[in-house]
Amino acid sequence: MAEIPGLSFGSTVNVLKEGLSGAGLEQTQIANNIANVNTPNYRRTTTDFKELLAESLGTPPSTTQLPMETNSARQFAIGDGAPPKPFDPVPIVDTGTQMRVDRSNVDIDQEMAHLSMNSGYAQDMSKLLLQQYNRYSEAIKEQP
Repeated sequence: MAEIPGLSFGSTVNVLKEGLSGAGLEQTQIANNIANVNTPNYRRTTTDFKELLAESLGTPPSTTQLPMETNSARQFAIGDGAPPKPFDPVPIVDTGTQMRVDRSNVDIDQEMAHLSMNSGYAQDMSKLLLQQYNRYSEAIKEQP
């Protein structure tokens, strides 16, 4: 029996889901930083998921130039923007300057600010995702 491919609700839902999963990974990194705030020699970690999410969309071609039509793999595409990259966020260790005596570079105030911003971002992504699913639900629902 053939495998059934995953159900896709379109690129908008996929981007929102990836943004939400990236925010979850960042939330884990922030929680880890807060938990290790007093650990000697600890290096804070972060995730650049927003930049990776933007790169996963690719760059659209310029609207001021006509695109060059290609009909062979041997031809170069000029002015067609950048192709999308796969979304794969990974934790990054911050090697910034240590300002503390215990040689840790975690600032609890900065981490709490990151936590607040990331929580707001995750809430926005989940609200937008819920709106998208509600639109699909309305479209599928039988009307009397």
